[in-house]
Amino acid sequence: SYDLLNKPDEYFEEDHEYIKSQMEIIDATLASFNIPAKTVYYTVGPTVTRFEIEPEQGTKVSRITSLQDDFKLRLAASDIRIEAPISGKSTVGIEVPNKKRRLVTLREIIESSAYRAYKSPLKVALGLDIAGEPVFSDISSMTHALIAGSTGSGKSVCINCIILSILYNALPDEVKLVLIDPKKVEFSVYRDIPHLLAPVVNDPKVACATLKWLTEEMDRRYALIESVGARDIRSYNAKRLHLEDLPKLPYIVVVIDELAELMLLYSHEVEESIQRISQMARAAGIHLIVATQRPSAEVITGIIKNNIPSRISFQVASAIDSRIILDNVGAEKLLGRGDMLLSENGKQQLKRVQGAFVNEEEIERVSQYVKEQMPPEYAFIPEDYINKKENEITFEEDDELFDDAVRYVIEQGEASASKLQRRFKIGYNRAARMIDMMEMYNIIGPQQSGSKPREVLMTIDEYERLFKR
Repeated sequence: SYDLLNKPDEYFEEDHEYIKSQMEIIDATLASFNIPAKTVYYTVGPTVTRFEIEPEQGTKVSRITSLQDDFKLRLAASDIRIEAPISGKSTVGIEVPNKKRRLVTLREIIESSAYRAYKSPLKVALGLDIAGEPVFSDISSMTHALIAGSTGSGKSVCINCIILSILYNALPDEVKLVLIDPKKVEFSVYRDIPHLLAPVVNDPKVACATLKWLTEEMDRRYALIESVGARDIRSYNAKRLHLEDLPKLPYIVVVIDELAELMLLYSHEVEESIQRISQMARAAGIHLIVATQRPSAEVITGIIKNNIPSRISFQVASAIDSRIILDNVGAEKLLGRGDMLLSENGKQQLKRVQGAFVNEEEIERVSQYVKEQMPPEYAFIPEDYINKKENEITFEEDDELFDDAVRYVIEQGEASASKLQRRFKIGYNRAARMIDMMEMYNIIGPQQSGSKPREVLMTIDEYERLFKR
């Protein structure tokens, strides 16, 4: 029921006198620098008003864009953004913050006629564009999405809007969610909702195992899809209706908030799993939504970035951060509180959107409602998977280099996969597997934060006595 969500404000009035005065300031600024151009149109959005400047024939656009700081000063604006030119038009856009911002609610997006007319279990509400039109997307066409923004920018609210959109649009057998929350606070409200494929994941090690399992699930799905001569999940689900004993495959949406926490501890394993899923999983119906408030090159690596085509950036600290997320500047000029730039499926053109807002009470009401409909049926229990994988490791038969590797690690007084790679000239996977074995046998301690080597817990004498070497 839409009544679980708050209604939008009834009325929002444009301040025509204020807008007229801003147009006059823009035109006066252009004239003072002898630039033959004038303001010809404006559009009032929820957060900013875009003024369109039409330069005379032969006027260089760069002359207008170079006045960014002068416009900002004379308009007394907290910040402005120039779009030069506006896509599909022969005008330059200057986006100026409104005196009063309008709160955009999730309810008004999902109640809109355009949203309701679009039929997909994976449609998600994002907000309103600069013209006040609803903006929504289909995760299956976005493929995978990267969401970034600093604290208080609206990133977490956007993620909640995406999750609630799915709860409103899809039955639990149509879309399953995997929620990975290393911060342990963002997704606790969604515990036990019926759409969960697995319990909410809080532990980085369990998150790493979950991503690994998803690559195996992707392979299993491709085998099923191939077995009926289908091309993707949609055609498989259509064909299986005429065949016996074939399971329905729901879409799987994996939401990770915060990626930086995982990359600090398990960068190689996480990057490898994300790369496989993002490169191959679309046809198998598995989609990633990855969020971070630390958009550094160490977190959003080239491999991750190149394989996640859709980007949403909220306000960030610098133009460098903006470039890492969007391959473009501009996100550093955003105004916070849901103001975003959207690049969908690799498109260079950025769309400015005021993100929909949903508060904690609304999230709680919707979550509680869906929990009351039915209990969750988990297809995957991460801890069982980890135990099974660990039991598959055999000490005696696993690796002929293991004994030499242990002795080397004890001699060095610290352990890391990269050291083993260099010393024994082996690949990362083999080195990481030996490190995992050493941890399992309490020869070394657990992974520490950052890239610090692991602590060695045994002497050579203790190792030889315990393992009869």
